[in-house]
Amino acid sequence: MKTPAFWDKKTSVLSKVLMPFGAIYAWTVARRFKRTKPYQAPVPVICVGNISVGGTGKTPVCLALMKILKEQGFFFLNHGYKSKIKNVLVDTNTHTPFDVGDEAMLLASVAPTVVDNHRARGAQLAVKCGAKGIIMDDGFQNPSLIKTLSFVVVDGRKGFGNECVLPAGPLREPAPKGLKRADGIIIVGEDTWGVRFYLQRHKIDLPILTGRFVPDTRMLNDLQGQKVFAFAGLGNPNKFFDTLSEAGVEIVGTQVFPDHYFYTRFDIEEMKQKAGLIPLITTTKDAVKLTGELANNILVLSGDFIFDDLNEVHTVLKEVLK
Repeated sequence: MKTPAFWDKKTSVLSKVLMPFGAIYAWTVARRFKRTKPYQAPVPVICVGNISVGGTGKTPVCLALMKILKEQGFFFLNHGYKSKIKNVLVDTNTHTPFDVGDEAMLLASVAPTVVDNHRARGAQLAVKCGAKGIIMDDGFQNPSLIKTLSFVVVDGRKGFGNECVLPAGPLREPAPKGLKRADGIIIVGEDTWGVRFYLQRHKIDLPILTGRFVPDTRMLNDLQGQKVFAFAGLGNPNKFFDTLSEAGVEIVGTQVFPDHYFYTRFDIEEMKQKAGLIPLITTTKDAVKLTGELANNILVLSGDFIFDDLNEVHTVLKEVLK
C-alpha cells in the first residue's frame, strides 16, 4: 500500500483528527488477544512480524533466518494474501501465485511452505507434514498461535512513523505496548529514523539485530550508467527505486502498483510503450507473478537480506536451536 505522507510527520492536523479512530483500532487489537485462546504447537514457532503497515522487509528477513534453520527441519507458514487455496503445503510445480499468493511462492522456492490464514490450523498441517520448527511470515498481531520467539522488523528509514495508530499513523498498535510481546527487534537498513533512541526513551530493553538488503551486485554493475524503467507492487516501492539509483542506474520512469498486485498483459504493454526501447526492471516478488510471455524481456533484480552480525542472531536463536 502507498502510505499517506502525513504518517511520517510528527505534527499533523489530520493525524490529530484521526487519533480517536486510532484508539478504537488499538482497542480491537488488544481485545482480540484477550478473547482468543491460543494454540501451542509441539514445535518452536518463530514469528517475523511488524508493528507498522507498509513494506518493512519481513519476507527477506524470513528467508535469511531460514538459511540458518532449514537444516533443522523448519517450515515456513504464510497467511497467503488473497490466495484461493488455504491450509495447503505449497507445491511449486503445480501451484501458482494466484493459488497461494506471491510471498508463499517465493518462500516455497527455498523451504517447505504452508499457506493458511488460520495460523493454528496452518501450524498443525506443517507439523503433520514433518516440520520440526516454523518460521511464521507475519502474524505478530495474530493471537491464535503461541510464538516461541517473536521478532519485530522495522524499516530504519521509516521507523514507527508519527507514532500514531491506524488511521492516524502507520502503527497497528501502540509501539510500546506491542513491543512488550517481542523478543527482539530487527532494524532493516540504516537507522535514520532513530529506532534505537525510541527504544531507549521508552525504556524498552530488547536485543537489536541489524541488517540490510544486498542486491545482486553483478546485475547492478552491468546496469551502471544505463537507463531503465522500474516498476513494483510492494509495501514500500521506493526502497527498490532507491537501490537502483544509489547504484548509478538511471531511472527514466517508474510505475507503482498496489502491494501483491497481479499484472495483466495490458499493464506490461502499457509500460513497454512508455519505456520504448528502454528495458523494464522489477523485483523478485513481482516477477513470480509474471508468467509466460509477460516475463519476456523484463529484468529482475534479485538479492538477499544479510544480517550484520550472525553471532548476535545465533545468540538470540540459541534457545530455539536447542
